[in-house]
Amino acid sequence: MMARVFDAGTNLAERILRVRDPLTPPLRLRLHIGPFLDARLYRLSAHRNLSAITDLCDLQSTAHILDIGCGCGRMAAALTRFLDKSGSYEGFDTAREPVEWCQQHISTRFSNFRFRCTDTLSSRYNPNGAVRAADLRFPYENERFDLTFAASVYTHMLPEELTNFVKETSRVLRPGGVSFATFCLINDRTLPFVIAGNSSPLLPHAFGCGCRVRDLVDPASFIAQPETSIRDLYSKAALRIIKSIRYGSWAGSGDRSEVSTPYGFNQDIVIAMKLSSSSGE
Repeated sequence: MMARVFDAGTNLAERILRVRDPLTPPLRLRLHIGPFLDARLYRLSAHRNLSAITDLCDLQSTAHILDIGCGCGRMAAALTRFLDKSGSYEGFDTAREPVEWCQQHISTRFSNFRFRCTDTLSSRYNPNGAVRAADLRFPYENERFDLTFAASVYTHMLPEELTNFVKETSRVLRPGGVSFATFCLINDRTLPFVIAGNSSPLLPHAFGCGCRVRDLVDPASFIAQPETSIRDLYSKAALRIIKSIRYGSWAGSGDRSEVSTPYGFNQDIVIAMKLSSSSGE
């Protein structure tokens, strides 16, 4: 009841201010995925992210795209203006309400845009989930997609969960397909900044084999992974990093805001290509 009252009030205010469009979710759902009080900033961030995948991945309008952790359709809305009818978008997330909003407001307008809710255990989004992220099989067939996109997803996954998601990414990518993902990577440059408390977010605790976390009680609330581990994980999953990692501003002395970055990411961007046919295991 309170959620409906809140949505009604904020929806009315944003309609009066003319900052909403039909593909922009209510404020409450936007805050589910990030600090998007401003609906215009929500849309701008998606368009900047779209510029990243078109510029850095040579994305075509006919591509078949998987959005890992699609939230309330931020990237999907931007892609509706890019993909033609021969292309397709699939998104999945563990949070049911944002997915249902996307199904009702995006899929009904664009039949080649589809969303699924996976019953994945998440202390924040789905505490009663039936499947651990470390055991989840993506609900798609082998070698289905030309591009997979995962923005600020792996900064909330423990190493065994991340290992599974990278393997599953490789399974559903066609040979020659591209994975676009963001991380906070611990390396010789970033570690001193992190230890000195000069990162966003602050990651004061060592965890596992070289990780840094915000909270030892809930390490998945935010986690940075060792770059060497990510490179090894990708290699084992038949994903070859095809461009120099584009390091973000999340750790350092400069401006760490996403608004100021060209592609709307302050995290590190890793782009990799699927090398060969997967076994489907």
